[in-house]
Amino acid sequence: MPGYLILPDEAYDWSGDQPTKVRPHPTRLGLFDLIRALEQDPFPFDRRSQGICLTGLDELLVTMNQLEDPNETRDWPELTKIHRRLRAVSNDVSNMATIHVPIRHQLVLGAGSHLFALYAGKRVPLWRLFGCNPSFDTGAGLRTYQFGENLS
Repeated sequence: MPGYLILPDEAYDWSGDQPTKVRPHPTRLGLFDLIRALEQDPFPFDRRSQGICLTGLDELLVTMNQLEDPNETRDWPELTKIHRRLRAVSNDVSNMATIHVPIRHQLVLGAGSHLFALYAGKRVPLWRLFGCNPSFDTGAGLRTYQFGENLS
């Protein structure tokens, strides 16, 4: 299924000499570079591309102070805007290889099938970008989360 594959960073073979781990796609972009690329006309990627690896997402969200407490009720305008932009290109993303998203912090699938990364006692709300209810599997013996291209 095309879309976004979120894996713990330790599941990746960054050095190229660990065949039991997932080899990250060669094109590596940050979140805003990815969005800018996906919004280009004509769309710059297709299934024949070597694939994209969205790097540093959890670190970016920590730097942007997009952290929430477990009982958080406030709005998240920055993350809502990013989610809308990702959703706007979802049909195009369905025509390309799955985008890898390595996460350095511990991943937790919480109540309501909301995916978080834990950071300093708070949560990085990844679900606010990708939606809820990911499908899961394992990669390199670690749990992985797949979000479809429709980003519900």
